[in-house]
Amino acid sequence: MSDLRAEIGAAGERVAADFLSRNGVSVQRRNVAVGRGEIDLICSRDRIRFLVEVRSRVSERAPIEAFDHSKRDQLRRLSREIGIGRVDLVAVGFGPRFVTVHWIPYVL
Repeated sequence: MSDLRAEIGAAGERVAADFLSRNGVSVQRRNVAVGRGEIDLICSRDRIRFLVEVRSRVSERAPIEAFDHSKRDQLRRLSREIGIGRVDLVAVGFGPRFVTVHWIPYVL
């Protein structure tokens, strides 16, 4: 992974964690290694724990487009491995003068 791509990903995770916190979600852990995969965020709200996948982009294309079948399958496997069934998606788009955030609960 290039340094720029890693920086964009880390920035997207910070934006997502801040957004979720402002919306009543407790971010418990970040960048959790599970086997050969990684979970971006483990969160809770109203005693319900869930995983959050963060997709970030700096382009005209929507960040949600980066959430493909391969990523869905990987998250299904990771969520089963740690015993958490709910997976949410936060898509963060960085533009020249704006940042967009879309939270999609129960994506899996």
